[in-house]
Amino acid sequence: MHCAFLDVRTVLLCLAVLLVFRWFFGQPKNLPPGPWGFPLIGSIPAIARGMRRGVQPHDLFMRYAAKYGPMFHIRVFNKMVVVFNDYASVKEAFQHPQLQDRPNMLLNDVFKGEGVASVSGAKWTDLRRFSLTVLRGLGVGKTSFEEKIGEEAEALMKEMSDFNGKPFSPKSLLSNAVSNVICSVIFGKRYDYSDKEFQKLLDLLGQSVQLLGAGGIINFIPALRHLPFVPTDKLMSNFEELRKFLRNIVDNHREAFDADSLNDFIDVFLNEINRAKDSTSVRHSNFTDKGVVGTTANLFAAGSETTATTLQWAILYMAVYPEIQQRVQTEIDDVVGRNRLPRMTDKPELNFTRAVIWEVQRLTIVVPLGVAHAATSDTQLRGFKIPKGALLVSNLWAVARDPNVWPEPNQFKPERFLNDKGEAVQADELIPFSVGRRSCIGENLAKMELVIFFSYFMHQFTFKKPDDSPPLSLKGRVGLTYSPEEFQICATKRK
Repeated sequence: MHCAFLDVRTVLLCLAVLLVFRWFFGQPKNLPPGPWGFPLIGSIPAIARGMRRGVQPHDLFMRYAAKYGPMFHIRVFNKMVVVFNDYASVKEAFQHPQLQDRPNMLLNDVFKGEGVASVSGAKWTDLRRFSLTVLRGLGVGKTSFEEKIGEEAEALMKEMSDFNGKPFSPKSLLSNAVSNVICSVIFGKRYDYSDKEFQKLLDLLGQSVQLLGAGGIINFIPALRHLPFVPTDKLMSNFEELRKFLRNIVDNHREAFDADSLNDFIDVFLNEINRAKDSTSVRHSNFTDKGVVGTTANLFAAGSETTATTLQWAILYMAVYPEIQQRVQTEIDDVVGRNRLPRMTDKPELNFTRAVIWEVQRLTIVVPLGVAHAATSDTQLRGFKIPKGALLVSNLWAVARDPNVWPEPNQFKPERFLNDKGEAVQADELIPFSVGRRSCIGENLAKMELVIFFSYFMHQFTFKKPDDSPPLSLKGRVGLTYSPEEFQICATKRK
């Protein structure tokens, strides 16, 4: 018996030694440099230790970049992760044709969908082209769409006015308003601010974005869901409620479908699915029930969360920097006057206003680690090998704080976007929507929303912290997105 125990122990010890040797000596050659990691678990302890000390992954990666260069690699379990930390490396990597895939995602399993943001290859090419064409056809990004955004902005300002200058939390109102813009396009309807079911849904979405962890790492490395400290059950139940909500909307559209009356994105997608059933084209085979649910989920989530969060930050920064707020208001009054609301045709003259929006976006990169790509095949980049299947992460936070591009990068200085003539000039290095063909599909819509909502706010209100309250904090909470801590604000109506 004693000998048998020794034999088992010896076998286990040999296996452990072999695994360690394989970890150290079985790695591909000529990889990007990077920090040492533990066998089997890689850099998880370093990331976890940093987060316990308040060091977020995007900050930890900046420290690694200072030591190993703008392109380095780490390991998370058996997954190689290559992180890009400056504009040049992000742009080169995310425009490379072999680095355009998406990794397997947790959300794919939950939604049982194949959305435009999560698929790869020919399916992604077809879905992205189709989605962009349909959104443009429905007016998104066009001047005519300004009216729809303006109507929602006015509805939101009425809600704000009803507080009569008393403190309120702007988070849920902003989420509802911004969501209504994309809902009008994809669902063909908007939701009242008093709709408790829709408010609950938006709360679930916001909560889940936080639970996904910094950079949405749980989404892109699904194996992490099995760790004891990951709130997997809560995540899965939240996403199941979201999936049921979207599935119900798609089913209702299918029941009322009329090929001669296509009113929104879901209608057009269902029409494409019907055409696919009568076609042998490979292209049409990419339009499925999974595709309509997944793509609707992608557009709804992306169109709701990020722009609303940016507007939260914008209001917060105006309250913290009242002199900047006053300069914006003065510019808008000079260009627009007090007898009408701003329009997109005013935008070229609203130089300082646009500079403020860009500076808020730069300092509060809402998706600090972007959305991960995956390598389609073994690829050479900048003299290094990126193995097939490697996860590719853009540290947009580091890009927005590169001192070689942005002097005093941690300071709020909208003037950095103004030239000698006082004209607003957007820097190429400002990439809150990422770069390349997989950049945010709703970028044009988001840019229009930011200008309209923000200029309306500044035209109609002055934002300030409530009296007798602690100073407002510019510290954020990190999940998939970087959002402000909960805050109360007073919106005083301007005369």
